[in-house]
Amino acid sequence: MRERKDLVVELISDPKAASAVLQELSVYGWYCEKPLATITKQHVLAVLKRFEHADFSAAEIQAWANAVGGRTDIGFEFGPDGCVEESLYWLAHPELNGAINSALCERIVALYERRRVKRVS
Repeated sequence: MRERKDLVVELISDPKAASAVLQELSVYGWYCEKPLATITKQHVLAVLKRFEHADFSAAEIQAWANAVGGRTDIGFEFGPDGCVEESLYWLAHPELNGAINSALCERIVALYERRRVKRVS
């Protein structure tokens, strides 16, 4: 059996593996006292770039966003109310936030840019 931290890191970085990794993670339960890995805007941007190159489908991106969102063993850059968490919510719920397409990808990039400018100011 693989270590929980290794599985969490794989879940963050590989949307195609999400289903299999979640199955392996199920033996550890949902709760974890502290995050074992942190998902950053760079992780999200890398996934979006691969989506734009057709490496991932919209359904895979949605499943991945649902898989990483809200886990207690995954931390979020900028905290639980930051732009990474917000963008994952948009990706996890296209029925509320619009289809996962190039327009949504641009919206997420713009969100990150606004937050970057806001922090620098």
